[in-house]
Formats: sequence, structure tokens, C-alpha cells
Amino acid sequence: MAHDARGSIGYQIQLDTSDPLWEWHIPTDTLFLSEGARLKLRLESDVPATMAAFAAHIPPDCLPALHELLEGVLSGANGPMLEMVFPFDDLMVRASLLVVERNSEGRAVRAVGQYSVSGTLAYRPPVTSAIAGAPDTGYWQCSLPKRTIRMDGRCAALLGYADARPMVITPEQWRQRLHPEEGGASTCRYQLPLEQSQWGDGIEDLLRIRLENGEYARFALHGAVLERDADGRATELAGSLQRIDATSASARDSSQDAGRLLLAINAAGDGLWDWDAATDEVYYSPRYLSMLGYTAEQFSGDLETWKKKIHPDDIHKIVPPQAALVESPRYGDSFECTYRLMRADGTWAWILGRGYVTHRDANGRATRLVGLHTDITATQGDRAKLEDLVRNDALTGLRSRTFFNKEVERIEQNRIRPVSVISCDVNGLKLINDYLGHSTGDTLLINAALLLRRSLRATDCIARMGGDEYTILLPGCPERAAQKILFQMQRSFEEHNSDPAAMPLLLAFGCASAENVDMPLSRTLVEADREMLRHKHAHRRASHEKIKDWIERNKNVTISLEDCRYA
Repeated sequence: MAHDARGSIGYQIQLDTSDPLWEWHIPTDTLFLSEGARLKLRLESDVPATMAAFAAHIPPDCLPALHELLEGVLSGANGPMLEMVFPFDDLMVRASLLVVERNSEGRAVRAVGQYSVSGTLAYRPPVTSAIAGAPDTGYWQCSLPKRTIRMDGRCAALLGYADARPMVITPEQWRQRLHPEEGGASTCRYQLPLEQSQWGDGIEDLLRIRLENGEYARFALHGAVLERDADGRATELAGSLQRIDATSASARDSSQDAGRLLLAINAAGDGLWDWDAATDEVYYSPRYLSMLGYTAEQFSGDLETWKKKIHPDDIHKIVPPQAALVESPRYGDSFECTYRLMRADGTWAWILGRGYVTHRDANGRATRLVGLHTDITATQGDRAKLEDLVRNDALTGLRSRTFFNKEVERIEQNRIRPVSVISCDVNGLKLINDYLGHSTGDTLLINAALLLRRSLRATDCIARMGGDEYTILLPGCPERAAQKILFQMQRSFEEHNSDPAAMPLLLAFGCASAENVDMPLSRTLVEADREMLRHKHAHRRASHEKIKDWIERNKNVTISLEDCRYA
């Protein structure tokens, strides 16, 4: 975590990036804006150092609505994420927010986000949000050394206890409540962030949990690592538990609730649809039709009409997933997707589609879904850029840690074996940054990525996990083949370093393999990382000496490796 002149408060974002990023330390109200954010918001001078100073640029009559939206996320009642649209000076701004740290009481401590600006305002729009309503939420805290999970009274109520008071259970008792199909996969997903900090501190999951009456209900679990021991293993966690299933008693037994939901959605101003999955009849609201330029006669009320309007390249990612969601609650009770839909004039509109299951039959098949469609054609370019930032590392072009973690989950879900992992870490980057500048360090990271990628197959996944760390997934690759790939990589770096004019590019490597499903991929990742750390510590001094000699020879400076920064 970096530091600047604002005391001892650290920040996680890169301040000199052109991406419009921001970070907020809530207890001190300290705000950090990247260079890209300052340019987007036209804040080249008099940059606000606090959120209060930032809010001074927002019209006062908009602030109460913004505060209400923020409070839902900061308290944890509405989950960890939020998108807001609001006027800022003479601009219209869309701000995304993600809570990345909470205190022991579940209150947000730190949030990060990104801005997009649509242009100069000709009028003042109302404050809007991508969320509506506050789901039932309980809070929990887990001590791994003590093997205790403390739940508040709301958690107890959500789990069906008649006496809804705070309670303490063990991790074993928690696992016994999980649906048999959930337990093993969840343990694998959690092991990575629990074992090593490089996999992040956040946990998010959708789970089926057994209630006190024996039935299973769907919950969203959000958590974060609060403390780690000297080896980087998590010791304290905290988070929230939200009931999200649409088949809870209130949803099953009250048709009035569904009617109110429709009224609330319709009031949002987007296109409304209401799908009877038993007959495939669909109600499309007048707003839905007018956004696309159709009349009710041109767009008949059935599912096939909608399917025929979807762009051929998008059908495969829209129709099958929604059909699966209808057939079984195991795929969830809500969805969100973007796709192209044909307008009446033959052009294509980019649509943000959201849907919610309101009823299922005794077999779990959805009988009714309602939802919204929003024309996002004007903002699709920004959305595509954001998705690209999430999937790929902006500096090296490799995959991001987010994409990598999803690939790990995919491999486990499909029980792919054998699979091998190569963990890599660049030696001496701090030395190069200090004496040659961060731009030279960035060039070193880019060159390392190019050399690593040279030995890989198209099916392999290589990601920059952050800083100077890279991890490679080799699906379908046994240990012997992985060792050959690692040898080729090492040879590539040796060839590079044999050129006296080339800046030394020295990496530590670790390799591990899982030959069958008895070996979890999470453990393989940890073993590869530990092997890499052993290699790094064994060669750290020699690597620093080589880099020191090269810098002194080419830059006419003197370097002391006794500096504690290079220990």
C-alpha cells in the first residue's frame, strides 16, 4: 500500500494512471483521485482532499439522496457495491463504488471506484442508483485461531431461529448447514485468500444454507480478511449474510408483494417486461416498446418475438443461461446481461437486461420472471473498457487477478486434471524503480510478461497478480510437461540476460501439479507460491548484486545493498 503527504493513510490505487480511479478512507474522510479522475472531473487545480470537499461540487439538493444511497453500502445493508449517477459542477458523472475493507462491526473503512463522465449538462438530472431497496442482512465475525463464528441477531433470524439473539457457532457447525453440493466448492474458493494475501482479502459467494425448519434457502455471503499472522494466513474475518432467494415464505405467499415489485420497477422509467414462463407469454411495457421504436402490433407479446430481435452473435450468451435459470434454482434467481437488440429502424441497440424470478413451482422451475431493459448504447464503449480493465492487466496485457480467480473456479467446477501451476516473481524491482525510475520498472515488467508468454500454449492462462508477481495456469498439463515448460522459460531469461547491454531480468520460479481431483487446485497454487518464495530467498542476494553491478556500470551511480529497503 502506498503513502503520500496526507499523513500515514495509505492508498491502494495508482495515482499516476490515466484511468479515472478514486479511493476513499471513510474514518478520516480522506479522498484520493488518480490523474485520470482529476482530468475527467476537470479538477486540475484545487483537487479535493476529502469527500466533504468533493461533495461541495454537487448541488445541495442532490446530497440527501446521495447520502442515503451511500449509507446503505457503507453500513453493509445493501452489499459491497454501488453505482450512482449525479451532477458534478456542469458535468454528469457515473461513479462506481466497491467497499474493500470493513471494521469489526461491519462498517466500511475503505472504498475504491471509478468515474465516467457523459459530458456537459444541459439540465440537472436526478440522483439515481443501480440498487433499490435493502435486503435482509445479518453480520458475522470469524476467529480462525479460536474456531468461532459470531453472528448477530439478524443472522439468527435469517437462519430461522425463533429466538433471534446473537449466537456463536463453530466452522464445523457452519459447514453442516451448507447444501451438500456447496460445501466442497466453497472451501476451495475460500482457501486461496485465507492462505495468502496475494489472492486478495475479499470473499463473495452464493450459497444454499439449511434453515432451522430443514429447508434450504439461498444467501449472498460477503466477507473480508481483517487480520493475518506473520505467515500471511488469515486469522480474523468479518462480513455480511443476505437472504436473496425469491422462494422465501414472503415471496411465495404474497402476490401483493409481486404486484408492488412490478409497480416499483415500472416507476424506474426503464422498459419493463413480465414473463409467464409456463406459457411463454410476455408483457412488454409501452416504455419498453417505445425505446426500440415498435408498436404493440409490431412486437407481439411472446418470447419468440424477443428472441428473433437478438443479434445473432449474442444469442448464445443470452438465451441458454436464462433457460437454465428457469429450469433450476441452482443457477440463481436473478441475472444481468448486455446484448444487442434490433430496433424498428433496423439498427442495433445495446441493452442492459436484468431479470428476477418471483415464483417457482414445487419442482423448482420458474413460473414467473419480471425485469428491466435499459438502452445503454451511448455508454457501451465505456462499459466495454471497464470490462476489459477487469479481465486484463492494463500494463502488461496479461490476464488480471480477477479473471485468473474465475479461471481457477472454472477448472475446479469442471474437475479438470491434470493441471499445473507456475508461480513467478521479479527480483530487484524496488532497486530498479528507486535508481532508474518507475517507467523503467514498468518496461521490465512488460518484458518479463513477453518472455513468459513465449513458452506457453494458447489454452494456458497467465496473469499478473499485482506488483511484480505472475501466476500461470496450465490445464491438462502433467508435472513432467510443466517442468519442460518451466525449463524453456528459464532458458529464455538466460538468453536475455546473456546480453551485457540488456538490463538484468531475474525471476524466481515455483512449480506444482495436481494430477487428480484428490489434490485441490487451491493447494497446488499455494505450493507453487511457496516453492517460488524458497527460490527467491535463496537467490535474492545474488540477484541484487547483478542488478546493482549493471546499474552502477551503466548509470555511474553507487548503490548500497545494506539499505533496509532491499533486504
